[in-house]
Amino acid sequence: DFRGERAYMRAVRLASFPSGLLRWRPTIEAMMVGIPADGPIFVMIDQAVVEAGTCHRRPGLHIDGHWVAEHGKHGHKRDPSKPEALVLAADVMGCRAYVGSYEGEPSEGGDCSAIPNAGMERRDLEPFVAWAGEADTFLHESVPVSRDCRRTVVRLNVPGWTPAHEP
Repeated sequence: DFRGERAYMRAVRLASFPSGLLRWRPTIEAMMVGIPADGPIFVMIDQAVVEAGTCHRRPGLHIDGHWVAEHGKHGHKRDPSKPEALVLAADVMGCRAYVGSYEGEPSEGGDCSAIPNAGMERRDLEPFVAWAGEADTFLHESVPVSRDCRRTVVRLNVPGWTPAHEP
């Protein structure tokens, strides 16, 4: 149900959900099928009314990077010894990812606008599919929605795991 909810990077353990997120448990569990998670995962939920031709979330090519709970923000320094996945799902198409290798480093805040993506495969992230990538390299961008809508996005940062392949 669309309720205009927003939750930002709430720590959740699959064995014990906070009461304020109980209704999201089936969605989060479905997004986590096959993904081991010993520690907490960090959950972002954003429901918004979005007008046709506008973006719901952050436009421009970017990465989200690792979630640094003690600092209350994302970190963008890649540390291969600390894997972390980003898992995204939405109910209306409004995001695109780029698959393949790229050269360059993200700027402040994960901005990747200066990273060339011409040789990368572009993938529209279809709705009702959980898309996963390595948090530090998952290049993606919000794109304008095609119609006025109520859109829900669920993003999980999953420390300790990355997918075996690109998103």
